[in-house]
Amino acid sequence: MKLDANGKMIEFGEFPMLETKRLVLRKMTMDDAEFYFRNFSDPTVVELTGFEPPNDLESAKEELKEYCIDIFTDNAGIRWGITMRGSPELIGTCGFYKWVKRAYHAEIGYDLLAEHRDNGIMTEALTAMLDYLFGTVGMNRVYALIDPRNEASIGLVEGLGFEKEGVLRESTFFRGRFLDDVVYSLLAREWIHHPR
Repeated sequence: MKLDANGKMIEFGEFPMLETKRLVLRKMTMDDAEFYFRNFSDPTVVELTGFEPPNDLESAKEELKEYCIDIFTDNAGIRWGITMRGSPELIGTCGFYKWVKRAYHAEIGYDLLAEHRDNGIMTEALTAMLDYLFGTVGMNRVYALIDPRNEASIGLVEGLGFEKEGVLRESTFFRGRFLDDVVYSLLAREWIHHPR
């Protein structure tokens, strides 16, 4: 997935399904619209991401297509659906976007249904994703923008070896308020030495 001789990023080809001990990270389809609507209508997800929920199932389908399906088709990033092994039902998503190919970096994002939190699932999913990003894609740096109130997300990335870079003061405007984002990043050379 490195740059070719002309400086052009090689295309993905087939969607890269990732597997771990407990999980399968798979391609999302329009059949996942009901999950998308439920997940991104969760008040905790809405409040801590600063994105309004989809208005209805039809708008959820539009968002799913734009943010989870077209991003791969356009070779602009990947959003995986997270499932437990043996079940096709999604319990969360993770992926990368805002991919600056010539600088070898991208932003990551992730979410998990409330009933599956606090048992290491997202750590397991992101470990597989980071192995893929640094190993196969050839990324040098990934970063996450996190609401400073989101202690669980901060603990997650810190546990994966991310370093706090600083705070983007009032960089998000959501429901009449300006909100800060904390920037955490991880470099390929740091990930190589991170214990797994």
